[in-house]
Amino acid sequence: MKQYIFTFSTHHQQPIVWEEAIIANGMMDACIKAKKLCRQYEHEKQIPIRVQYKGVRYYSEDIA
Repeated sequence: MKQYIFTFSTHHQQPIVWEEAIIANGMMDACIKAKKLCRQYEHEKQIPIRVQYKGVRYYSEDIA
């Protein structure tokens, strides 16, 4: 599995920018999860939020 990095930002009076790492099986899965997060944040904050794909981070799971 990979971590897909998305940047979320608001364009309100004081812009806020933050990143989210979404663990997904593929790009399509990551985009669906990011869109769902965006809708959730828009509902909570009551302002429009913009989502932008930033990149992918590969990692290996350590099983003990």
